[in-house]
Amino acid sequence: MPRWLVGLLLVACSEPAAGPPPPEPAAPPPERGAAPAPEPMVAEPATVPAAVQSEPRSVCPPEMALIDQRFCIDRWEAITRGQDGKDHSPYHAVTHEKVSAESRPGVVPQAYISMEEADQACTRAGKRLCTTQQWVDACMGAKKPKRKYPYGASQKAGACNTQQGGAHPLMLLHGGRRPVDSWNMNDARINQIASTVAPAAAFEACVTPEGVHDLVGNLLEWTRGPKPLLMGGHYLDASENGDGCAYVTERHGEKYHDFTTGFRCCLEPDAAALKHEPPAVVAASVQSPGSAQSPAPTGLRSFDDPGAPLPPKPAPPPYEPEGAACPTDMELVDGQRCLVPEQQCLRWLEVPGQEPQRACAEFKAPSVCTGGRQAMRYCIDRYEYTPKGWPLPLVNVSWGEAQNICGAMDKRLCREEEWEFACEGPEALPYPYGYVRDGAACNHDRADLFDPRAKLRDQRVATDSLPRCKSPFGVFDLVGNVDEWTTRESRDPPWRSILRGGWWLTGRNRCRAATESHSEIYAGSQTSFRCCKAARK
Repeated sequence: MPRWLVGLLLVACSEPAAGPPPPEPAAPPPERGAAPAPEPMVAEPATVPAAVQSEPRSVCPPEMALIDQRFCIDRWEAITRGQDGKDHSPYHAVTHEKVSAESRPGVVPQAYISMEEADQACTRAGKRLCTTQQWVDACMGAKKPKRKYPYGASQKAGACNTQQGGAHPLMLLHGGRRPVDSWNMNDARINQIASTVAPAAAFEACVTPEGVHDLVGNLLEWTRGPKPLLMGGHYLDASENGDGCAYVTERHGEKYHDFTTGFRCCLEPDAAALKHEPPAVVAASVQSPGSAQSPAPTGLRSFDDPGAPLPPKPAPPPYEPEGAACPTDMELVDGQRCLVPEQQCLRWLEVPGQEPQRACAEFKAPSVCTGGRQAMRYCIDRYEYTPKGWPLPLVNVSWGEAQNICGAMDKRLCREEEWEFACEGPEALPYPYGYVRDGAACNHDRADLFDPRAKLRDQRVATDSLPRCKSPFGVFDLVGNVDEWTTRESRDPPWRSILRGGWWLTGRNRCRAATESHSEIYAGSQTSFRCCKAARK
């Protein structure tokens, strides 16, 4: 085993309980240059069809379909269940209730739900909200020739619950008027009117070859991507914003909901069960998190080609609306940052073959702020930098190159304290998701770092694939996945370059840890970035 590999495995988990952190280990590459409603529809208790029961349950749960050996998706639009174990009414908004998602045929699905609430409901069910790409692959098919509709290339009249005849339900309720304010758009009576939302799988022809129902029509479905999107149309329209599987509504934020908004959940398949599939399928499914997606363009900078040119510089993103504090791809961070938090480790993560007390498994809650607070207000990228159309974050990029890319977007690299506050929030959380370390929430604590030839494996994941890896300010993947360049302004060139957040190994993947041992021209297999800029008043 190479000497540098031994050293990496010995020090990769270093995580002091308090005080300035020691340097983060890096991958081996060397440095280089720079109307009165009727009674609601109530279905008979539903059972899972025999065809579903026949699928191996160890790969996907029985209520989910396996798509392209890559992910599981709910066969039916989700319903929600309250903490009391009873189904939540599909005709009422979730508001502050902590509901979990379920998927069953023959039951009216949950509408009146926001993306944020849908995301949380999936998480409570042990799943996650589908990414936009997963939803599209389930609807159109993951391989060519793609479908235009769930059932095929051509539209079949009446196959899905779209373009219901008669007057708009809001006009029926309001004497010919059609109010569009939030209160009336969330009226519980709307979807109880006849010929509106239908029970899951009531339109039997609206199904994919894999057995996924109602992807077009019935309710819009929230997906997670670079911005919140509603896919597939609804019972009143499935063509105004695109036809069939290409229907997309992008003008609503993650807290928006009305009588048309629904969802379904996705889940990673059981990797052990997939090992019983043909070897070629396993290689495409579990060897690398990024391998199932479209690859980055050849001839440009990548994990395997660190010396190639960078992708074209991006244009500045827009502000929507015009008066917004931040561009569309950024989140506003506004609050009081704790300057010196006291974070006490209660138990340490035990990693076989590595030194003890290197990574904290659980911190004492809450953190105690002992050094005053600083008012901060700025914008930060919601996701790690991923060139448009690429499946995974850009890596093998130096501090200077990252600074130039941010500049092309009328942004700049984040200052170290900006990155830190976006990660930990006003509560000074040790991890963006809380006090207990969870490698499944964010992409860290990965095993099998190297292949048999001691080459580092690429274990990046897409930036929109980990909904639980979310900071208090709504910023994703701040720990794990890839190391992120920031700027320490108190240092002189060429040592202003600071890496934050760690990457996919079992290291100091938390909000207060920093790697300060690499100069501004260093670039490694794990180095990436996100940008910041001043918020508009």
